[in-house]
Amino acid sequence: MNSRIARLALLVLAIAACVTLAAGATLALRDPARASDLRTMYEWCGRWLVGGEGLYTAPDAVADYPPNAIVMLSPLALLPWAWLVPLWTAFGLALAPALAYLVIRCVSRGGRSVPAVPLLLFLCWTSTRTLLQFSALSMTLAFLSLRLVDSHRLASGVALGLALFKPHIAGPIALWVVVTGRARVAIVAAAVVLVGWTAYDARIGANPHTTLDGYRHVLGRLHAGPDGLLGRTGLRGWTRILTADPRAADAWWIAVSALLLAGAWWLARRDPRRPLEAGGLAVTSLFCSWSLLAFYHNTNNLIMMLPTFVFVWFLDDRSARSVSEKCEHAPSWVPIVLLQAALMFDVPTRLGPRMSDEHWAKVAVDNVDRLLVLASFAYVALCWHRLTRSVRRVRLQPDRGPLSRRRSA
Repeated sequence: MNSRIARLALLVLAIAACVTLAAGATLALRDPARASDLRTMYEWCGRWLVGGEGLYTAPDAVADYPPNAIVMLSPLALLPWAWLVPLWTAFGLALAPALAYLVIRCVSRGGRSVPAVPLLLFLCWTSTRTLLQFSALSMTLAFLSLRLVDSHRLASGVALGLALFKPHIAGPIALWVVVTGRARVAIVAAAVVLVGWTAYDARIGANPHTTLDGYRHVLGRLHAGPDGLLGRTGLRGWTRILTADPRAADAWWIAVSALLLAGAWWLARRDPRRPLEAGGLAVTSLFCSWSLLAFYHNTNNLIMMLPTFVFVWFLDDRSARSVSEKCEHAPSWVPIVLLQAALMFDVPTRLGPRMSDEHWAKVAVDNVDRLLVLASFAYVALCWHRLTRSVRRVRLQPDRGPLSRRRSA
């Protein structure tokens, strides 16, 4: 591409990213509904920190964040509410490029620069402009842990433990840490979470078993059963369609989720120590996609598709060009364009409300996000299987010794 045209395209992309973030900031500051989750967390933290009140044992308890999250975010309760929304909006604006930088930095080779195009494309996603949530913070801490995992293990473990204030966001990175054998990082992260739970119980004088039991009941009531929440990407939305029995639907949901996790784990074990820049990011992508399919997630959590996007983006940089059979079948730009279009346009939000329930395309439109995540999981799994096939073939080939090699020669 002509350098002048490339610079112009980059400028247009940068303007689009700025417009997206500006729209997110405007919505955050002007639409009170956007701050509902922030307000809820603000009240929960105030009740625990200031009032010494438990959040999980009441019959009508709805706090579905774990105790370590309440402890970690409790400083929010010390700020005036009028300050919190603009401050968290500014924080969210800083987190968006920081998250993209960290993920890309995990795989970009050589030098200190980070490719601008994938970073700017991410900033154009609909999920990126949801600034008053906590998912971006959790995911940024998780990928900071990933970035430091081999150079600063203690700091990596602390970052991961803090990130686990949202387990369904940072959990995929914790799974990667375990499956790749980073035991020290996993132990430090678990210790950080345990300290948070202990601090929560110490403040209210509660028994840890009572807190755990209460939290378990809250999750069961909010995310399972006939009144359980249905996310935008979770398989539970499909199992509820397949059967009218809530227990059977939940059983299918749990079974399929467990099978997908087993499959992702088996794939990861094919080459668990592969460097991130050599394709190892695929494992984090598989676990992130699995979380999106297995748990309750809204549109803002589609930022968890970033590892998939970055893995596919840098697929051409690998030595094994035939991994995805680009030249013959599916060029790398095809999945990139499809991912970018779906994550920018947000089909269910844009088209779903405009369709009647009887419209022939209504079901497909409402399930676009689920189909996108499932297809991404399958595509990355296929690429990873091909990427690691040659490695496993070399490992499984027996060493025939010098005499046998001389004869075969």
